[in-house]
Amino acid sequence: MSLCSNLYRKDRIRKLRISILVSCLWLKAFNWNIKGTKLNEVSKRQMRIFLSAILVILPDTLIAATALDGIWVLDGPGTESEILLTEEGERLRIAYDLLEDDPSLYCTPASVARIWANPGSRVEIEQDEEHILISYELFDLRREIPFIKSSIADFPSTKNLEGTEFAQMGSSVAWYEGDRLIIESTNHIHGYIRTSRGIPQGSNTHAREELEVDGDILHITHTYTDASLFEQPLILQYSFNRLENVEIEHYNCTDADYDWFIELNLHKEDQT
Repeated sequence: MSLCSNLYRKDRIRKLRISILVSCLWLKAFNWNIKGTKLNEVSKRQMRIFLSAILVILPDTLIAATALDGIWVLDGPGTESEILLTEEGERLRIAYDLLEDDPSLYCTPASVARIWANPGSRVEIEQDEEHILISYELFDLRREIPFIKSSIADFPSTKNLEGTEFAQMGSSVAWYEGDRLIIESTNHIHGYIRTSRGIPQGSNTHAREELEVDGDILHITHTYTDASLFEQPLILQYSFNRLENVEIEHYNCTDADYDWFIELNLHKEDQT
C-alpha cells in the first residue's frame, strides 16, 4: 500500500477514535445535565437509550468504512445463480459475437460486474465523508460514487484517466447498512454482464452491489434485475484478498484483437 494510502487509513482511524470519545463525553454530559431538569424518568430513560444507540452504531459504521479502504485483488472465479433469460435477453445473447462485440476489445468496460471480476487486476477503495472512490486497474477506470440514499444522478459515475465517461457502469449512489456498503446503479447503456457468454444488460437494468469485509477478505454480491432481460434476478458473488505494500498501476490500454484466436481455429479447420 502506498504511503498516502497508509496515511489516509491512519487518519480515518484517528477520526474514529475522536468520534467514539466525543460520543462518550456527549452521553456523560447529558446524564449530568438532566439531573436538574423537569424531564420525567421515562423521558430521561428514552433519551439515554437513544444516545447509547448512537454510541454503539456510529463506531461500527466507521470501522466498516475504514476496513474497506485499501487495495484488493480477485480470489477465484466466484459463483453465479441460474441465468434465466427472457425472449429478448436470449435474442441478444444469441446475436453476441465474442470476437466482435466484446467491449474489452476497445478498452471499454462491459459492466460493473465484469470489471470487478477481472483476474489479477487490482482495485483500490478510498472514502471520505461525501464519496467513495473505486479505482480499477483495468482500463484505468475511476468510479466516484456519492453517499446519498435519496436519488441517483443521471450522469455516469465512471471515467478513465483521460476523462471519458462510461455509461456501461451506470450512475451510482452508496450508503451503509450496518457494516455493509450498498451501491445501487441505474441509467446503464447496453453492455454485457458476462462477456464470455454474452449475458446482456440494458437501459432498464438495475444493479445492486453489497460489499462486506471479513478480516482481510472482501465479499461482494452483485444482484442484477431487469424484467425485460431476466426471468429472475441474476446474482453473482466474488471474494477479494487485501494486498499490502502495492499500488494501482497504469493499464495503458490499447485496442486488442483476436487474430491469434481466429488463425488458430482456421488452422484447426484446415486439419479436419
